[in-house]
Amino acid sequence: MNKKLLKVAVTTALAASMAVPAFANPFSDVPAKHWSYDAVNKLAQAGVVEGYGDGTFRGDKTVTRYEMAQIVANAMTKSLNADQKATVDELSKEFATELNTLGVKVEGMQDQLDKMVKISGDARVRYTNVEDENDKTDLRTRVSFDGNINEDVRYNARLSGTFQPNENNQTVGIKLDTANVAFNALGADATVGRQDVLLGSGIMFDDKMTGLGLQAGGLKLYAGNNTGMDDLDSERMYAAEYGANIFGATVTADYLKNGDEKAYGINGSAPITSSLTALADYVKNDSNDADATAFGVKLNKLGLTVLHRDADAGVYNAYSSADVIALPTDQAIKGMEYQFDKSLTKNADLKVKYQDFDNMNARTSAAVNVKF
Repeated sequence: MNKKLLKVAVTTALAASMAVPAFANPFSDVPAKHWSYDAVNKLAQAGVVEGYGDGTFRGDKTVTRYEMAQIVANAMTKSLNADQKATVDELSKEFATELNTLGVKVEGMQDQLDKMVKISGDARVRYTNVEDENDKTDLRTRVSFDGNINEDVRYNARLSGTFQPNENNQTVGIKLDTANVAFNALGADATVGRQDVLLGSGIMFDDKMTGLGLQAGGLKLYAGNNTGMDDLDSERMYAAEYGANIFGATVTADYLKNGDEKAYGINGSAPITSSLTALADYVKNDSNDADATAFGVKLNKLGLTVLHRDADAGVYNAYSSADVIALPTDQAIKGMEYQFDKSLTKNADLKVKYQDFDNMNARTSAAVNVKF
C-alpha cells in the first residue's frame, strides 16, 4: 500500500505542476501600444489612480486585462471631473467583461454582457491503480458554451476530449457531452436535450440523458433516453428525485426506471458538529433483488471522508457514478473507502481515494481538477 500511495503522491504532484499553471491566469496581456496605458497614466498623474509608486507603468511593462480592470474599478469609485469621467467610461467599456468578473457592473453594458456567449471549462488529470493488476493515467478537458437565445430561453453545449496512453500508442476522443436549451414552463425550470443527470450520490445514475428534465423546488423529473455506453444501446429511462432539509439534515429520495431495471434509494447527510458530518446511503435494485448501503463520516476541516460500503452483486449498473474508480457491477463488495479532498489553489482541487474491499485487490486513485 505504501508504494502505491507513494506513486499516487508523485503522480499527483506532477499533475498539479502541469495543470495549475496552465489555467492560473485566464486573462491575456494588454498590448504595450494599447491606448488604455496613456489613458490610465493621465489618471495616475491626476491622482485618480496609483501606478507602481511613481504614477506610471514603469516604461514598457505590460499588465493583464484583469490587472487593468482592477485599476479601472478603482477609478470608478473616485470623484471625477467631466474629462476624467469620459476617460473612465471609455476604459470601463473596453474592460467590461473583466469588470463583470470582478463583480463591477458597468452602466449600459450589462445587457450586452448577458447576450454574450460565456465560455468556461475544466481539465482533469487522473491516475488509478488496482493492486497487482494495472494502473492508468488519463487527461480530460471539457469546454462549455452558455448563452441566451432570448430573454426566456438559454442554451448550453459542452465539448469533452480525453487523452489516454495505452499499450500500443495513444488514444484521443472528442465528443459533444451536452447540448440543450432551458426555459421556464408553468413555474418549473425545463431543460430539453442532452444533459447531465445525477441521482442522489450517483450510485443509481450519474451520466447523460437526452430528453426532458423538469425542476420545481426540491422535485426533479426526467424522461428520455440514456446516452448508451460503448457496448450498450441507448435505453428509455424515467427518473424522479426529491430533496429536502429536515431538521438540519439534507435528505434526497430517488426513483429510476432504466430500460428493464427499476431502482430506488435514499441518502442523506447531517451535521454532528461544525467539524463532523454523518453520511448514509441506501439503494435497492428491484430488478436484481439487490441492495447497497454506505455509512460513515466526513471530517470537514481535514477534507477526509470515511465510508463503510456493503453492496450485493448486481446493485450497481453501467451508469453508476464512476467518480474516480468505478464500482463493480457483477460482484458483491464489502469494506472501507477513504477519500481526501483538498483545494490546491483557487479553482484547483485534489481528490485521493483508497478502497479496501473483501475479496478484491486494493484500489487507489488520485485526480487533480482545474476549472477555468
